[in-house]
Amino acid sequence: MERKTFLQMAATVPAAAAIPNFGSLAEPQKGKVTITDVKFMRVQIGSRGHVLPLVKIETDAGVYGIGECHHDITGLAAKEVVLNAFKQILVKQDPFDIARLTQLMKWRISYTGGNGGIGIHAVTGCEIALWDLTGKLLNMPLRKILGGGCYADKVRAYLTSQPRNMLDKAVCKEWIDYVNASVQKWTAAKPFRISRRPGGSELNRRLSNAELKTNIQAFSNLREAAGDDFEIIVHCHWEFGFYDALSFAKALEPIRPWWIEDPMPINYVETWAKLTAASPICVSTGENLYTLYDFLPFIVNQAVHMVEIDISMAGGLLEAKKIAELANTYYMPVATHNVMGPIATIASANCAATMLDFIGHESYDYSKDSRDGHANWGSLVVYDRDIIKDGYIQLSDKPGLGLDLNKDVAMKYLVEGEKWWG
Repeated sequence: MERKTFLQMAATVPAAAAIPNFGSLAEPQKGKVTITDVKFMRVQIGSRGHVLPLVKIETDAGVYGIGECHHDITGLAAKEVVLNAFKQILVKQDPFDIARLTQLMKWRISYTGGNGGIGIHAVTGCEIALWDLTGKLLNMPLRKILGGGCYADKVRAYLTSQPRNMLDKAVCKEWIDYVNASVQKWTAAKPFRISRRPGGSELNRRLSNAELKTNIQAFSNLREAAGDDFEIIVHCHWEFGFYDALSFAKALEPIRPWWIEDPMPINYVETWAKLTAASPICVSTGENLYTLYDFLPFIVNQAVHMVEIDISMAGGLLEAKKIAELANTYYMPVATHNVMGPIATIASANCAATMLDFIGHESYDYSKDSRDGHANWGSLVVYDRDIIKDGYIQLSDKPGLGLDLNKDVAMKYLVEGEKWWG
């Protein structure tokens, strides 16, 4: 089908429909558009930034969708899967069959680790591209077609960053002033716990008395500088056993953190339920879990107070919706983990906007003045508004993700050996 003809047809779909039904919207267009190609390229902005593995799905209507896979060390693993396993699945298919195509990709990765790892990263990048493409074909923003519409048109964000020295009150105050003066005006942040072990590499799960005192002082300084309205998350990076995780949670109670994240190793055991029942503060996990089945025991056994879904690695937007809906059945709120670039971030935030009882969405500072090693990441995309403003991820009303790649920026930051869309 010619691009002009298709866009004339798509324009008849009302872009401002409140809660559209994806099936009824897509039905008149099904069978009229075909996927013609799947492309891939890797970019890396700044020496501290992850490699961003990007996917493009093209159609005979001249309309395309863009996605971003979760990172691995080089992005080559996702590239291998997308181009040598998924391309043959997707080409000549109807792009509206997102659930079926995603399931076919998941079945295909049984050879690459099953329901986890690099294969799921690749699935998610392609699924995001399919949703972006579908939104464009229907002339609808992604959040309006994903699972019955959205609860919000912007999503509260939290910053993964921290003062360079949380033990210095003046440094904490200077950092909070910087946060408040930015266009992002973050209202929440996730600093890491301070690890001060002799040699820095003891492979045990204990938290010494000195470490505990150091961490409580650091987070107390940040609370004092930030005030009561600023939310603070305490990230533990899966480090502690039960006794020390509980000791840390109890010591943090006066600081009233938003939640304590990943206080124990990521696998489900009954000890998680024991910790959650005894903790005086909110316990969360999820950033390293894949698909609904990894989240299932944590939710049904009430082994956490809330789950945190990394949508770019959990298996896609539809999978994230399933996880959130199961959590909601147990009156359990949801947050998102996110350490990716602007494409995955905006896709994840569109999904988060469709979740009931959604709490907060992780992001980096993508601005040119960023201090956390992600300066200018936002320049990778052409977007009609600031990605983050006044503490919220701003969602576009344009079709799909509402963005396109900035070719000049992408070309500048191509990983060595890469070409513009391969």
